[in-house]
Amino acid sequence: MPTEKMLEIDEKEMQANLAAGKRLNIYTSLSGNLKYNYLPEPKVEPRILIVESYRLSTYLGQYGAGRTIKTYSLLPGEKTTISISTYKRTESTSKEASSILDSYTEESAEEFETSVMNEQSSKENTTKSFEYYADAEASATWGWGSAKVSGGVSGSSTSAREEFAKNVSNSTSKHAAKASAQRNVEINTSFETTEQTGEETAISREIQNINVGRTLNFTFRQMNQEFITILHLVDVRVAFFNGYGESRDEVPLAKLDDLLDKYILPAKKKEVKDAIINELLYIKDYQDKEHSFIEEVKLRGTGSYWRAKKEYVSVYKDAATGTEIAVPGIILKATKNVMRTDGVIVEALLGQADALDDYSKGLQDEKVKGQRLANERLALEVERERIKNDILKRKDMDAAKVYELLFPPPEEEEEES
Repeated sequence: MPTEKMLEIDEKEMQANLAAGKRLNIYTSLSGNLKYNYLPEPKVEPRILIVESYRLSTYLGQYGAGRTIKTYSLLPGEKTTISISTYKRTESTSKEASSILDSYTEESAEEFETSVMNEQSSKENTTKSFEYYADAEASATWGWGSAKVSGGVSGSSTSAREEFAKNVSNSTSKHAAKASAQRNVEINTSFETTEQTGEETAISREIQNINVGRTLNFTFRQMNQEFITILHLVDVRVAFFNGYGESRDEVPLAKLDDLLDKYILPAKKKEVKDAIINELLYIKDYQDKEHSFIEEVKLRGTGSYWRAKKEYVSVYKDAATGTEIAVPGIILKATKNVMRTDGVIVEALLGQADALDDYSKGLQDEKVKGQRLANERLALEVERERIKNDILKRKDMDAAKVYELLFPPPEEEEEES
């Protein structure tokens, strides 16, 4: 189904690009929308590719108070109304503050994908990426690396993996920082005694300092959430590609022999197969530890095939908290990003200086003393009623006479004739 972006294709722009030797390329973005660009005519370079599939997984890390966004003081006996407005109050601001880490939207996906592509230093490799996934139904690709394999030496693809992991890591950090910068929380105060909430106000509350001699200070801090982002290799496939998208022939590793039979001369088949297997036998993770990601499966009788290991799991351990995170495949990169949230924590601090002079302080002390005596008198009355109820329950006549002597009933005043 045509998207808004596809409807923007300009006929004159298309004709100009075609005249310049470029052709229209339609592809599917990370958000699932159809997009387009113009690619130069590719060079015919038949080759066998190792196609690796990666997953970018995000987990919650530590959570805590961040920057101070407002401080406010209430004088003794003063009251005010506060309103807290977050970045989610308007649709446009919310979109700018969205992130693939915690609030996936089409806008955040498009921005992140563009950032990853911009990280690729080679524009030619970027073009090859688009060309490889030329059909509109294919998944988007983020990277294209090259490795020269010769002499059966394995590991030449390590640098390509490291560059890809670095590009994704840099893009994630930039993407998170850009979204976090838009996450502003505002604390507004007014000297009104009634609550009024407008369209942009998320929370409105009335606060009062009940202290009569000291100020009450409030500190508002925005809460931060740490995200642990892990880039891990989850699958590997092989493909034939000659530079044109329509030539792409991609198969699982288990069908490697069939692909080589189709495109490689019989005399060169073993050499090419050994080179591919050697590249995948030992893959370095984010700590430079080697992993064997593939295994050979023996068939009954004769024959065998290679495949990615089933249920292969790697564990990331957070050095700060000791938390362990298990993910499928091999971890190529693990990064931490801290982002602002719409949460706010408030701390109340009582001022230390006393605002009362000796006379006012004496009045306050006497008032407190009077209230204490009133409470003690009330407690005695409650105790007297408890004793009376206890005597009634026990029907103790002697105790009742003693109680009447101690607490005689009030004399009734004679009515005036």
